[in-house]
Amino acid sequence: MYSNKETPFQLDLSDFNCTLSRIKVAKLTLGHTTAMPKVSFDLGADIKEIETAKGRLRLKYTLYLDANPAVERAEFSGEVTITSPAISAVTDLQALGEDKISDIAMGIYAKNYEILYLTFQSAGLVAPSPFLIQDVHLVPGELVSISDAVEQKAPQAESVAPIAQ
Repeated sequence: MYSNKETPFQLDLSDFNCTLSRIKVAKLTLGHTTAMPKVSFDLGADIKEIETAKGRLRLKYTLYLDANPAVERAEFSGEVTITSPAISAVTDLQALGEDKISDIAMGIYAKNYEILYLTFQSAGLVAPSPFLIQDVHLVPGELVSISDAVEQKAPQAESVAPIAQ
C-alpha cells in the first residue's frame, strides 16, 4: 500500500506494457441485416494480480465489451505490467481502489485499441474509441463465455482471432 503522505498514484499510458493473448468477438444480427441501430458500449473488467514488486505491478486481465442493444460482444485477455515509482512491494488492487482499477481497465483498452480496431473492423464490428467509453464495471470472476452467450435463436456470426505472442 502507499501512504497518503507520498505522491498520489498517477497512471500514465507510457507506464503500461500490455500483451494481448486472446480476442473473441461475436456479432448477433438480431434481424438488423441492413442498418445497425445506434448502440452504446459497456466495458467490463476482470483483473487479477499476478505479481507485485517495488516499482512494478503485473496483472492478468479479461475485458468484456458489450453493445447495448446486444448486437455485438467482444472479450479479450492478456497481461499488463504497470511500472511506477509509487508502486511498492505491498501495493495491491484493493489498496488502489475501484477508481484506479477502472483507470487501469481503460488504460489497457487504450493501449490495445489499434489491434482491437483492426480486428473488430475485419469482423464487421464496431470498436468504440476509448474516449467514448464513459464507465467501467468490475466483473468478479468469469462472465458467461461468448459461445454460451451467442447460442440464441437469432442469426449470428462469430469470429475468434488468437494473437501470437
